[in-house]
Amino acid sequence: MNTSSGISAVLLDGVVWMNLDGRGSFQNSPDLKDFVKRGVRQGRNRFILDLQRCQGLDSTFMGTLSCVSGMLEDAEGWLHVANAVGRNGELLRGLGLDQVFLVEDGMEQAQRETHGATAEYITCWDVPRKDCSKIEQREVCLDAHVALADLDPANANKFRDVISLMRREVHPAAVR
Repeated sequence: MNTSSGISAVLLDGVVWMNLDGRGSFQNSPDLKDFVKRGVRQGRNRFILDLQRCQGLDSTFMGTLSCVSGMLEDAEGWLHVANAVGRNGELLRGLGLDQVFLVEDGMEQAQRETHGATAEYITCWDVPRKDCSKIEQREVCLDAHVALADLDPANANKFRDVISLMRREVHPAAVR
């Protein structure tokens, strides 16, 4: 069993800098959500996600970013996504996530938040894979897609079938 979530992190000048290696997907969305939730409980409310080594994002991961951003906003903090170039940036902006949190192609603003520091040459700790049940994973998927649907009517139409399926699987008695 793979114990790595593909997410690593380090604390830089009071900001949690996370690197995403590989894909951001439904598989590591629960890990991201749990990590940020634990950070907020510890008083951390400023997070940067660096996509420099990211090979792609699925809708569940992007919706989880929206959920995480809301969680951080409730804690009077923020989420910032750096190095969102190419397809990753297009996807984030296409779903309207740049209206929810800062999305930048480079990392100039991110470096300003950490007074010039980046996690590029610093040893980061791995965010462990969260041991969660199929139902918990489906709940994260449902929450993520509902968050995307709430952003824009076009998203609601795009993810209507996924939301319906996840609702049936997460709350089978309520759907009947």
